[in-house]
Amino acid sequence: MAGKGYVYYLHKTARISGWALLVITAVFIVTGYSLCGEFGVDELIDSRTALSVHQFLDLPLVALFVIHSAATIYLAFMRWGWVGR
Repeated sequence: MAGKGYVYYLHKTARISGWALLVITAVFIVTGYSLCGEFGVDELIDSRTALSVHQFLDLPLVALFVIHSAATIYLAFMRWGWVGR
């Protein structure tokens, strides 16, 4: 039985990074609303904690976006026949 190819790992990378991106984006939005004082979110999280979490999530958000985008774009190029297997 042959080992799993790189396409399998690209699909797993796209799926895992997509779910992680969803969670981090939700936390990023909640902390942003807390900093602005909108929708009563500032009562859940104080502004100092929200600011530190918001700033901490900058790099992971960008990194996950790049990883997820690169994997899914490459898979789309393969599906369209622009890149060979």
